[in-house]
Amino acid sequence: MHRQLSAFPVTGTTASALGRTVLLTGGAGVVGHALVSRLYGVDVVCLAHRTVVAGRAGVRSVYGDLREPRLGLSAADYTALVRRVDAVIHSAAVTDFNRTDGSLEATNVEGTKRILDFASAAGVPFYHISTAYVHATVDGERGRTAVGYAASKRAGEELVRASGLPHVIFRPSVVVGDSRTGEVRSFQGLYRAVGAVLDGVAPLIPFDRSWLLDFVPVDVVADAVATVVEQELTSGEFWITAGTRALRLDHAVELCVGFGAEIGRVVDVPRFVAPEVFDRLIAPVFLDALPVKTRSTVLRLLDFFAAYLSAGTAFPSSLEDLVRMGGRALPDPRATLLSSLRYWARATGRTADKSVGEVA
Repeated sequence: MHRQLSAFPVTGTTASALGRTVLLTGGAGVVGHALVSRLYGVDVVCLAHRTVVAGRAGVRSVYGDLREPRLGLSAADYTALVRRVDAVIHSAAVTDFNRTDGSLEATNVEGTKRILDFASAAGVPFYHISTAYVHATVDGERGRTAVGYAASKRAGEELVRASGLPHVIFRPSVVVGDSRTGEVRSFQGLYRAVGAVLDGVAPLIPFDRSWLLDFVPVDVVADAVATVVEQELTSGEFWITAGTRALRLDHAVELCVGFGAEIGRVVDVPRFVAPEVFDRLIAPVFLDALPVKTRSTVLRLLDFFAAYLSAGTAFPSSLEDLVRMGGRALPDPRATLLSSLRYWARATGRTADKSVGEVA
């Protein structure tokens, strides 16, 4: 049974009161949630799967599902939305790197195809949020499961390019909290890695200390996308990354250990060991000695970093070009990481200050 376009109440202004109308997928996700607040001067219709997206005036939600024909809408509602929309921003994606249940392909590939079909029917430009790790590959078994996410996003990009639609592709690296407040919609892989360090379950790090950890605050990502949409660009690829300003892995770990002392979690600085030494001599003893749940966490983190750590080579970055277009500059990565960690610690009860509250 299809829900109607009016199933969720309009928040603020009436339809198309601001002129252009943008359909946004993934409005309840990390980047999409920030975009809802940042998209000025346009009406935003959020395709909501589970969570109704509330926001400023000019934002409303309609129930839908990227995995279903006509996005889960009735034929009449689908046609009405096709006629109304002036652009599509596709932010929805499954981002759990260790999914093996087919949901990566169902959402990130087939879902992208369905929303491209919608944009084609509407005859509007398509703004696709991909990942800077789109070309990630692994040697051997470590990271082979985690790299499935990159493969699904790579397949999504190929569909966008083959669609014939005017399109822009954005490639953010690891997305962390707001550069000023640290606020973020959900806590993903990098936060789990920090938690492992602060909990003392990662005393050894089997990666080169000089490898680069590239992350960007969510407000910069949202601003980059919104800047391009507002200027009505309809071609190009933008790397939303720290680039040469990315932190070295050892510097990031030292910052996390220092932050641990700030919140009363005193831990030793983890020791870096060569990956081949860890795999051959340490892992057989170290991993088997861990409790089952802890071992599972450590293995997931090793998979994540094996697949998505930039091994000494900086990503391209388009942020300087975007600044010339009026976009925001990248803040200091150290300050950004600290803001994110402070918010995360308050939200998850790792510090006595719970003023932020729990995050779903």
